[in-house]
Order: sequence, then C-alpha cells, then structure tokens
Amino acid sequence: MKLKDYTIYIVTLLIVACSPSYNLQSIDDEVIAIEAPIDSTILNIILPYQNSIEAQMNEVLCISKMEMKKGKPESLLGNFVTDLCLEQFSESADVCIMNTGGIRSTLPKGKITRGEIYKLMPFENELVVLELNKSDFDGMLEYIASRGGEPFSGMKFNSSKESRELQVFSLGENFNFNKEDKVRVLTSDYLANGGDKMWFFKNKEQLKLGTKLRDAIINYCSNSDTISSKLDNRLTITEDE
Repeated sequence: MKLKDYTIYIVTLLIVACSPSYNLQSIDDEVIAIEAPIDSTILNIILPYQNSIEAQMNEVLCISKMEMKKGKPESLLGNFVTDLCLEQFSESADVCIMNTGGIRSTLPKGKITRGEIYKLMPFENELVVLELNKSDFDGMLEYIASRGGEPFSGMKFNSSKESRELQVFSLGENFNFNKEDKVRVLTSDYLANGGDKMWFFKNKEQLKLGTKLRDAIINYCSNSDTISSKLDNRLTITEDE
C-alpha cells in the first residue's frame, strides 16, 4: 500500500472512531398549521364542477318507507340490494349473493339521494353471472351458513348449527341437479374473483352484464316512487336434534 493511501486509511479510521454515537431518548411531535391564501383563479375553475357534483349527489331518487341496516343472518338492507339486483337480471340469473362487508352504509327512512347510494356502494364493482354445479353450489350454501349469513336472494334454505346439514326450500321452478343443471349466480366481479374467500367462484367463466352494482341500485331507486324491504326467513339456522 502506498504511503498516501495508507495515510488516508488511518485518518478515516480515526474520524470514524472519534465520531460521537447518539441514542434516541424521546420524541416530541406537534401539528403545525399551514395557512395560505385561497387562490381565486383555481377556485373559480373548480367551483362550477363542485356545484355540479353537489347537485347530482343531492338529487332525490325516491322515498324509503323505513330505515334499512345490514346485519345477519339476514337484514332489510341485504335483502333489498340482492332482491333488486336479481329482479333486474332475472333472465340471466337464478340467485344473487353479495357480501355484508361490501355494503358500506345504511339507507335512512325518508328521502334517498344519489349521494346516499354512493355512500352505500362506493366501489366500482361490476355485476357478473357464473354457473355453479351442485358441489360448488353446496359449497356456497355452507359458506353463507358458516358466516352466520350473507346477503342473498332467489332461494331459501336451512342449516343446522353444529352438523351444517343443509336443506334448500326453494330454488326456481323445475330445477333439478340430477339433470346436471347448473345454478346461475349473480354477484360482483370482486366476489367472482374469489374476494372475501368465496373459493367456489374461482376459475369459473364470467358473464359480464355491463352494469355496476351501484348503478343497478340507482336505476332501481330512480324508477321507484317508494322503496321498502322485509325479512322473510330466507336463511334459518337451527339447533341439531
């Protein structure tokens, strides 16, 4: 090693060795308010769009006869959403299933605005239809029962609490799995792709309906003077004998 390089090496070691070490003792934090004057030019550009959006969100679509909340094993809100979806696409599907977690708000009694529907369904989920064979369909029923209920429409069934024995009371007219029929299930593309652990939908061909779930709700409300829902024991969970 050359003398010059050796000298640089020694000096570097001395600097590192003599450098003080620090230990963090405490942390203090505070929020510092930043005040800035409003840019009138930008405000004038944004204001017309803001007013337009607010007018759209405040548009009254219909009147609800009751407050609707989500819940399990069934709920007024879950029944309302799945029933209206299936009603609009009854020619394409036999049943409809959604998830409680995907319903993000409630619907109040009285005036229902477009903004209320956006709060209820803020996602851009599309409606799709998949076909399930008997094994996958039974898996879907077991999934609903195991979670204590999820929003669905188009059928009624019972599940025993411990053994999970299933009994379907109604599922369309003249439906027979012995003829290798498949159940056409209407749902969101999020769930169809396995969201919320809905494994029975994976790797199934999806028929895209070209309608967002939120738009289906808006369409229904826009075409109704009043809306309502009811509980009808579409899912019952009984004790084992």
